[in-house]
Amino acid sequence: IKDDKYSKPSNSRSFNILIGSFSIKIINDSHPLMTKVKELRQRIFFKNSKDNGSDSDEFDKHCDHLVVIDNSVSKDFVVGTYRLLFKRKNETNQRFYSQSEFEISNLLKNKRNTIIEAGRSCVHEKYRDGRIIKLLWRGLATYIINSKAELIFGCASFPSSDHRLFKKSLSYLNHFHSPPKHLETSPVKKFKANFKKIDKNFLDAAEEFRKLPPLIKAYIRVGAWV
Repeated sequence: IKDDKYSKPSNSRSFNILIGSFSIKIINDSHPLMTKVKELRQRIFFKNSKDNGSDSDEFDKHCDHLVVIDNSVSKDFVVGTYRLLFKRKNETNQRFYSQSEFEISNLLKNKRNTIIEAGRSCVHEKYRDGRIIKLLWRGLATYIINSKAELIFGCASFPSSDHRLFKKSLSYLNHFHSPPKHLETSPVKKFKANFKKIDKNFLDAAEEFRKLPPLIKAYIRVGAWV
């Protein structure tokens, strides 16, 4: 892309890419833009909530935050974000958000792996034409390459906590996109959904894939396990 200007600060995981009117950059929790990031997350994740605050938790301060800014509106108009928690090789005290919902010890067994947990992904409601998710994924790919990550994982959601609505989808994912045994995870007990898995022969794989949430489909297309 000819108008792609790239600058790389001293932190090897950081970057600032300009593509047209959009900036893709890495910031930390102390950056002034984080107020806009957390407001966007609050609006997207809790759109039916009466709380107009900002989405924030204990993990934010330990993470790098990938953001896309539309400079044609303003220098702080955040239209997309990802939260990235980076674990260096042989680091043993790192705690991940996913551990609050899943038993992930198999992912952490190899202490020599460089790991990224990616999550809290969201796009401004007026920018959902595919542009911003592509820019986020470009930024994510750049971050993965810069950090030499060997394993990337995270949580993705269905649009309701009632698992009964997604019994076919969950059965399909289990049959067709399960990880190898040495990377299997399981939900922590209080979040476990108990249901009878639908037999593989009673599922239309193409149809079930089509009905998955867009982000989960995108992950599967690049080879993710679920």
